[in-house]
Amino acid sequence: MKRNDAPVSAWAEDSSAEKAERRRVLDARDLASGGLFGALAIALPVVFHALGPGVGPVFLPMYLPILALGLLASPWVSVPVGLVTPLLSAVLTGMPPLAPPVALLMAFELTALAGMAGVARACGVPLLGACALAILASRLAGAFALLTVGRALGYNRAVLDYALLSLAIAWPGMLLQLTVVPGAVRAIERTSVLGPRWRKSE
Repeated sequence: MKRNDAPVSAWAEDSSAEKAERRRVLDARDLASGGLFGALAIALPVVFHALGPGVGPVFLPMYLPILALGLLASPWVSVPVGLVTPLLSAVLTGMPPLAPPVALLMAFELTALAGMAGVARACGVPLLGACALAILASRLAGAFALLTVGRALGYNRAVLDYALLSLAIAWPGMLLQLTVVPGAVRAIERTSVLGPRWRKSE
């Protein structure tokens, strides 16, 4: 029995070692992706705003890289990037503004966007469904932030106005999140040697 069990034990050890190595490389890839997509989330709005005033709130350029990062990487990486990016962008570029606290509200939205995208994919939700759930979570997080932090800072915008404006103005940006982002994520995962992080949602 010992002679028969030895190859099985060795195979199990090799498999475990391979999985651990894959996780280590994926974690390193996630960190690199976090830096890349975080920088893109700061640079892309500058490009969009250069096209004309009011373009940013329509196409939501900062949301596109953060959603892609949430779909590609672990929430342990994407969530902090989603939280920090609008605040860092506000300091570096003045967009989104800190007063009124739009940057703070966006921090809540982008945190929820990235977190829900990663959790949904880890649970086996297909790519498009994960995008839809992430968008919904970001809108709810924005409403919650508006009712709590926004009110505490004296920002008394009505939640209904926020919801209606999100649909009336930002629908092109949401459409991009449901079309361009999933296509880009599929292309990245297909060309990656490691493939997708979330095997269940392939």
